[in-house]
Amino acid sequence: MSTVAIVYWCDGAGHAARSIPVAKEFEARGIDVSMAGGGQGKRFVELNGFDHPDLTTVAVKGDTPLSFLQHTLFDLVPNAARRYREVSRWLREETPDILVTDDIFAGIAAARQGIEFYRIDHLTPGLLGPLWGPPQWFYNWVSLQFAEEIIVTSLWPDDPDPDGVTRVGPLAQEGDPDDEVEPYDVLLNPGTHGDGFDEIRRRLADAGYHVRTVGDDDWETKPTMTPYTAAADVVVCTGFSSIADTVVAGTPCVIFPFLPFQKALAERADERDIEGVSQARSVDAVIEQVEHYCEGDDHPQYENGAEAFVDTVLDD
Repeated sequence: MSTVAIVYWCDGAGHAARSIPVAKEFEARGIDVSMAGGGQGKRFVELNGFDHPDLTTVAVKGDTPLSFLQHTLFDLVPNAARRYREVSRWLREETPDILVTDDIFAGIAAARQGIEFYRIDHLTPGLLGPLWGPPQWFYNWVSLQFAEEIIVTSLWPDDPDPDGVTRVGPLAQEGDPDDEVEPYDVLLNPGTHGDGFDEIRRRLADAGYHVRTVGDDDWETKPTMTPYTAAADVVVCTGFSSIADTVVAGTPCVIFPFLPFQKALAERADERDIEGVSQARSVDAVIEQVEHYCEGDDHPQYENGAEAFVDTVLDD
């Protein structure tokens, strides 16, 4: 194998964030990598030195059934068609030996062009329960008719692997040792869907904590989040990629979930009683957990899963 293409999904920056450590691990082994995806993750990919084509962004929106229908008819469907054509054309130009993706359009294009591909995910049907588990199972089943394997980045990588799935540890971006950040108390990372973080920051600041928020006026965007997560005493976040960057840095993590998938991950982490990782379902609970970690000595123990991810692809 000499070339790998990575196409990440375009909704939120987390899909790009977990793709970057995989890309860098391939490069470290002498394999050429090209990346595409777009959306909020694009600037982070470019900051890490990867050229990036312009692709149409696809997003699911709508606060009411009518607005969702209007968005689907006049935005989602035409944008999806354009994105599929663009990804197909890009793959034909790149002619990679392997594709790694969590983009459904890239998977379809790879299957039609005869390109071997691996799907990257952070969810399994057993995690999601009776409502969301069956759709995830069906998505996995369809994917495995064409994909070589589904590689799941997980907080419990030692669990038994479902059929067609290989678990690896959290995928985190390694920070530059020279890119230091002064230590502080709390990092708040609301992600794309987080809510209530303004109140959390106000209450923690009133209590005397030094608090930073991802994306605020004092924020300097860096190629990776690791310098910030490593410098904090505790991180409060919502999505899995933010959790991964936190726990691989050895920093305690409070998961404040909003979406159903985020809640499922947070609940499972609580059930596992993972050192240095807990969930909070209210602002009061967040404050309580932050105080606990700032006063205690709990630290998560995780290795970066990027090496195991690439091992899985190369071993196949």
